Amino acid sequence: MNKLFNMFGLCRRAGRLLIGRDAVIGAVKAGKVKAVYLTSDAAASHNRELTAIAPEVKVLTLPVTMDEMGVSLGKRSCIFAATDENFAAAIEKLI
Repeated sequence: MNKLFNMFGLCRRAGRLLIGRDAVIGAVKAGKVKAVYLTSDAAASHNRELTAIAPEVKVLTLPVTMDEMGVSLGKRSCIFAATDENFAAAIEKLI
């Protein structure tokens, strides 16, 4: 899990990670998102909403909880998005 948390941290420091429902949904609607990540304890409605808005965007479930991501990133949320395709590919490999 450390590699996954490190990659999310690197993505955040690079300014390529969106955190929180409003930020992610807005970027998905604008077509700026390469992949969306939901924590294992995220509500199923988030997945349905994202699929309805943009079915072409990858929605992946992380093997960690909202609390674990909060500790790692310093901000508690259940929904994240990568706006860079290289970061998205690297995170997908680690999942």
